[in-house]
Amino acid sequence: MKDRLGQTGGRLLRLAALGSQLINVVLFDGSPDETVSGRSYRQGVIQGDAKWCRRRQWIEKVFFWDDDHCKKSHEQDRRMAESLMRLYL
Repeated sequence: MKDRLGQTGGRLLRLAALGSQLINVVLFDGSPDETVSGRSYRQGVIQGDAKWCRRRQWIEKVFFWDDDHCKKSHEQDRRMAESLMRLYL
């Protein structure tokens, strides 16, 4: 399925995700396979961590045009992890 933003837009989205993963590692000592948005949903909503819940609320305001941005990011992070597991296991 072709990305609606085209090849360049798809590349930019992947670079943005990579940047978010880098921030998750460098600033928050997190996994290199998880974006900050995805982590904020996992730890804030699923695990109930108040600090990450506040971060999720802030991120949702930044990405105001993308409803449930953090939940979508979490789901994408999971899909990527599952595909890597199928590939290597």
